[in-house]
Amino acid sequence: MSLSSDSSTQKSTIRFQAMRAIVICLAYDALAAFIAMVFAIEARHAFEWEEASTRGTLLFAFELSVATVAASFLTGVYRQVWRHTTASDLRRVLQTALLANLIFLPVMFMTNRLEFFFRSSLIIEVPILVILMVAGRLISRGRATGQLLAAFRSPSEELPPALLVGEADLLASALRDLAKSENGMPIRPLGIIEVSGEYEGLAISGVQVFGDLNKLDEIMSVMQSRYGHAPWIAIALPPTDRQTMDAILEIASRHGTTVQRLRKDDETGFHSVSSTDLLSRPERKLDTTLISQLVSGARVFVTGAGGTIGSELVRQCAALGPTEITLYDSSEYNLYEIDMEMARAFPNLRRKALLGDVREEARLFQALTDAQPDIVIHAAALKHVPLMELNPNEAILTNVEGARLAAKCAASAGVSNFVFISTDKAVNPTNVMGASKRTAELFLQAFAPTQPQTCFSIVRFGNVLGSAGSVVPLFERQIEAGGPVTVTHEDMTRYFMSVEEAASLVMQAAALSSRKKLPQAQLYVLDMGEPVNIVDMARRMIRLKGLQPDRDIDVMFTGLRPGEKLSESVFYAEESVEETEICGVLMAKTEQIDLTTLDQGVDRLVAAARRRDRSATLEYLEALAPELSISSAKTHDRTDSTPDKRDDSATVVADSSVAD
Repeated sequence: MSLSSDSSTQKSTIRFQAMRAIVICLAYDALAAFIAMVFAIEARHAFEWEEASTRGTLLFAFELSVATVAASFLTGVYRQVWRHTTASDLRRVLQTALLANLIFLPVMFMTNRLEFFFRSSLIIEVPILVILMVAGRLISRGRATGQLLAAFRSPSEELPPALLVGEADLLASALRDLAKSENGMPIRPLGIIEVSGEYEGLAISGVQVFGDLNKLDEIMSVMQSRYGHAPWIAIALPPTDRQTMDAILEIASRHGTTVQRLRKDDETGFHSVSSTDLLSRPERKLDTTLISQLVSGARVFVTGAGGTIGSELVRQCAALGPTEITLYDSSEYNLYEIDMEMARAFPNLRRKALLGDVREEARLFQALTDAQPDIVIHAAALKHVPLMELNPNEAILTNVEGARLAAKCAASAGVSNFVFISTDKAVNPTNVMGASKRTAELFLQAFAPTQPQTCFSIVRFGNVLGSAGSVVPLFERQIEAGGPVTVTHEDMTRYFMSVEEAASLVMQAAALSSRKKLPQAQLYVLDMGEPVNIVDMARRMIRLKGLQPDRDIDVMFTGLRPGEKLSESVFYAEESVEETEICGVLMAKTEQIDLTTLDQGVDRLVAAARRRDRSATLEYLEALAPELSISSAKTHDRTDSTPDKRDDSATVVADSSVAD
């Protein structure tokens, strides 16, 4: 079945369900009116001890039923979704009952001149009708929410007004759960824009649906005129449709308002649109079954544990119940922060916080020998492309020698699983950072078959949203400062993934490699969808703040930095790519280089880096593999052949987070 056919079927189903709900609502209210009138007349005659006219009673009841249906259309009460009934809906029910009787009286007078009818019966009938109509709605609301009287709550006028935008099911679920929460509704809903366009004229949780996305701009203008300022836009959308999100952000920025996301599992009930909303695809939730089997009861060792990715890895591992976790980092502050966080979140988890540099073999081997881990996750790296162009020796010592030492020490310590974190910049690299990561990949692929007791795996990341030094926090700081937002090139694109996705992929790689027990180092990549244009991302972030690009905040192009490419790839042409048993995780296979030859080349490279011989470092780095092309770094080189005497280690602090 085609996608268009599926969409048409879904819309037909939604339309049928909406019409069925309307028919049921009208039928119930008509039946309630019929019962109320019959009971009222019989009760009135019983009080007078007179025999009632059965025919007249049925006629009066039928006429009131018709009048109630007519009143329902006039007041719009038929559009209510009963399981989301609120106090405003109940007020409209009372209005409908009164209007139905106003319609009923002249109709009844014209049909039988009020024969066999005591007008005092209305005093009995109206309360009964209201009670029956309200009871049906309260019972439906109670079954849906578990709170029979929740409908009597009304939002406070002090709450921020908001126009709700999203899919009907998500809106209904979020509003229902927020209404049930301890703090109640966090916003004052003014209306709903339902993106499918199938609910116009209905009401959800007592909030009227104004129409589809095409009416958002018009409704925002009306609200702005009425309240003197534009209300919030509170969305309930999956981050699957970039076009829809962009349209919402464009309108929000035009009216100078912010976009919030409704969230039922948050104390406030809403939060600012997060960096994951900038993805052009839904955030992937990987299967944790294999990961749990691997980590539960195991001893885990994480290098770079205080970095963006390292700390998320620590959190995910800790939640799976390891026997012990060792945090290893060269940054005292980062190590302190993650250690304190673990103490608060997992007070019963055994852990060690070890200061150490992956460049120092003795310290690293001692730490691994003492910890005796089952799993080592090597996340420590220097990652910032422009800084590594200026400081290639430090990049080699951390990214190449650090990875080599970590792998060798882990194998010597009898570690069962070793995961190395690489980057898409390692594919056809044009900069020192990417080339250093590619060299480490080549070493691990050559080294793994010589260590059958250890399962080695490699994970290539795209850019990690929100990680230290990435474009998202940079753009946020620039927007807060009033601009300009700086982008290197208008055609630049990058693959993006969230921090949670990145950490999950690392754990998934370890689990898959452990299960396969292959001698080669397996290389894994997350299917990250289509690459994102950086300029589009910058403009979306500006709109997220309720501002307009190129009017409130300028976007400035600064030109490509040394070593940068316009676009990245995640695989080499010669790599054989196949899907794994985990949806969204891909695996690449390639032929490895001879270890002896590669080890000798890495020895020369590391020796040059230790001498701080910049020229020799770049020459050896480029000679290690034919695909390496790092000519941009050579522009910073000296014209003579003497070693570079600058202490570039003073320029950069070893960043413990992963390549971004």
